[in-house]
Amino acid sequence: MDLTLTSLGWALCGLWCVGMGLPLLTLWWRRFPKLARRTQAPEVLPKVTVVVTAKDEGDRISSCLSSLLASDYPDLQLIAVNDRSQDTTGQEIDRLAATDARTRAVHIDELPLEWLGKNHAMWQGARQARGDWILFTDGDVLYQPDTIRLAVSWALRQRLDHLAIIPSMLTGGYLETALVSFFGLIFAAATQPWLIRMPTRHFYAGVGAFNLVRRDFYEAAGGHHPLAYEIADDLRLGQLLKRHGARADLLVAGDLLQIRWQQSAWTTITGLEKNGFAALKFSIPRTCLLVTSAILFFFAPVLALALCSGPVTWGFAAALTVSHLCYSAGAHVLGTRPWVLPMLLPSALGILFAFLRSMVITLRQGGVRWRDTFYPLGELRRRMYR
Repeated sequence: MDLTLTSLGWALCGLWCVGMGLPLLTLWWRRFPKLARRTQAPEVLPKVTVVVTAKDEGDRISSCLSSLLASDYPDLQLIAVNDRSQDTTGQEIDRLAATDARTRAVHIDELPLEWLGKNHAMWQGARQARGDWILFTDGDVLYQPDTIRLAVSWALRQRLDHLAIIPSMLTGGYLETALVSFFGLIFAAATQPWLIRMPTRHFYAGVGAFNLVRRDFYEAAGGHHPLAYEIADDLRLGQLLKRHGARADLLVAGDLLQIRWQQSAWTTITGLEKNGFAALKFSIPRTCLLVTSAILFFFAPVLALALCSGPVTWGFAAALTVSHLCYSAGAHVLGTRPWVLPMLLPSALGILFAFLRSMVITLRQGGVRWRDTFYPLGELRRRMYR
């Protein structure tokens, strides 16, 4: 019995080192600013079209577009898509478009039945793209002047077809920071960044804040048509491109890209209502398995240390130490605060609750309500990208 527990403890520690530690080490080592700023830009940079989609982002869209228009990229087209907004988003887009010839405003008044709103907006924007590369981004992301130039230079030097960049997370209170940091931890574990550059289609990533893709490759893969009814559009775009043979990469932005993902700890939990169950392909068994295995993965060391003593607990103690170090390191990599270290287990419970809540609400209402539009669960399951 003691030998079995000892083996389990060290096996759990090994899982933490490989499953969590290695992805975080990869992201830390391959930080975008460090890599990009030592990469010499080509003499001639291709034209880039930035597609920004926004619905009811009137209080943030101006800051996003202004940061993009401050870019030092030499040949930039900006397409700002107003997706049926009921606030001042459309007016803000029109105001900025009138002051800068690089900007084109696109207004969508009706949503076709066969599309999700954001996916349709991105597709409409991409249809008007004239660049050799398309950058899909959200209307609440903030850019530095050299972000796009450095990203395109890196993509060209690495001969990539798709580059996703994780933004630095701006957060408010301590609990919000802890939850956002934990979500980043599980994103790193789920995507395994060190494997994304491999040609296998099973490892991919996509980030709504920054998905840069070669336009010809995007169009050859069908654009957003295969993802027309896909909730997790950013992640599935990475999957679609990788399935078509894309050379892809995932980096972390450092100071080059910033976003305030949610506005509080509670909205961090409720913000996963749309994406949580969808990320698990609306599968009840998969969601229950994730939650159960995650509870065991995170809390087994604590349980073992509480019930046992002596050398049999050393592996569990090591696993508990590594898990907290990974959590703190992940927070540092994401640009939040590494001193969230004591909040690993409470944050795990919070995010797992968010996934369960997403499943229960989606099942109870028979679908997903996203930005005032309801999408039936049957259609979401039938038409999700596999």
